[in-house]
Amino acid sequence: MNDEPTLSELMKFTEGRWETMTNEERKTAYFECMRELERWGLQSSWKSLCPPGYRNTISEQLPNVAKFQEVQKWQYGPNGLLVVGPTRRGKTRSVWKLLERLHVDERRKIIAYTPMDLKLAVMSAWQDVEAAEDFLFDVHNADVLFFDDLDTVKFTEAVEETIYEAFEFRPTHEKPVIATVNRTGRELAARMNANGRGAKIVERMRESCQVINFT
Repeated sequence: MNDEPTLSELMKFTEGRWETMTNEERKTAYFECMRELERWGLQSSWKSLCPPGYRNTISEQLPNVAKFQEVQKWQYGPNGLLVVGPTRRGKTRSVWKLLERLHVDERRKIIAYTPMDLKLAVMSAWQDVEAAEDFLFDVHNADVLFFDDLDTVKFTEAVEETIYEAFEFRPTHEKPVIATVNRTGRELAARMNANGRGAKIVERMRESCQVINFT
């Protein structure tokens, strides 16, 4: 991201005028070119991060445009975002559009987990100390941690501990969690109630997140 522009990139950016520009013009063009290259890199990494089906969302075609716009108004900070409602209401599409702004425009590092991604990541982490350290580092330190369809994951003890850790650690370190869920808080708590943690996790989710209901 911080690589300096090459001469050929500067020539292309200035439409071949680089050699004839004054020092002041070159200085301005140099930093503009650097910002453009950085944005291009972010857009490229965005394509690797965002599933193809969510990259070109048209808000007017979603079931609830007003709720979509409400999600887009969320601003980065320690308070996360919990998007609740039945399936096929546009929750995930709304969040991915928000994440595009956070990643490309605000340069935030995003870690995103589908239910299967989370299950596999937790399984891998529990089998290897080094993998566990890397996984925990991401859970703790990513600018944004996104759990999609969190209530549909298989709630093993290890998965529950991961979710509990995310909602305990991140808000107190001013790192938000964003999640989409289909079930009510009571239903979610009942599904992940090993060692009595379910109600605590739901309570922390509500305390640390703005809730937008798509019902």
